[in-house]
Amino acid sequence: MNEDTQTVSTPNFEGEPMKMPENVDAQPVVTSNESNIVNGPLLLTLTILLIIILGGMYYWFSTLNIAPEVPAPTIERPSAEANNEPESTTAEAQAAMLLVTSPSDELPAIEADLSVEMDGLDAELNAIDTEIDAAVQP
Repeated sequence: MNEDTQTVSTPNFEGEPMKMPENVDAQPVVTSNESNIVNGPLLLTLTILLIIILGGMYYWFSTLNIAPEVPAPTIERPSAEANNEPESTTAEAQAAMLLVTSPSDELPAIEADLSVEMDGLDAELNAIDTEIDAAVQP
């Protein structure tokens, strides 16, 4: 179709009286106030189904947010034979020496029992610090 050749004209109803159609039987629209039997049980069933679905979704979401229980790690200390640290034999010897006390109740014997050698303590602490620093540095 060629759009340029067709012209659209609007109808002109000026001067003509308005008429109602005469051949149509006008019947009023009747609305029924009766309740349909299907409406009650259907709505109840849909409501219960919706509640079950929402409850299932809530339960599923709540189980997703629970963090799994992680067992506490057990710390196993090595035995004296398995411990291959170089200072362990020295520490055991020093601890054994501290347990040895004299049965005498003389003042010089008591002073000798109370004396603790701290000469190598600074060197051991410095060695521990260097090991920690080396472990921390990447």
